[in-house]
Amino acid sequence: MRKLELIFKTSDEKLKTLSINYANGDLNADAVTKAMEDISKLKMFDRDGIDPYATPIAAQYRKTEIDKLFDTRGE
Repeated sequence: MRKLELIFKTSDEKLKTLSINYANGDLNADAVTKAMEDISKLKMFDRDGIDPYATPIAAQYRKTEIDKLFDTRGE
């Protein structure tokens, strides 16, 4: 499985990761940067005075490989 991870700095200087499981796999840095800036500008996720998506920091695709040992669900 491959997912997109958007990493932001919160308004209290901590890191927050927003993971998207079914993201387009062909996104480029410019498109993702613009989307992260748009999310940051919304300021709609404020919780207890802290903005969790205050500053875009990084974005990356994370790939998870599954090596099955056995699976009896189909029997």
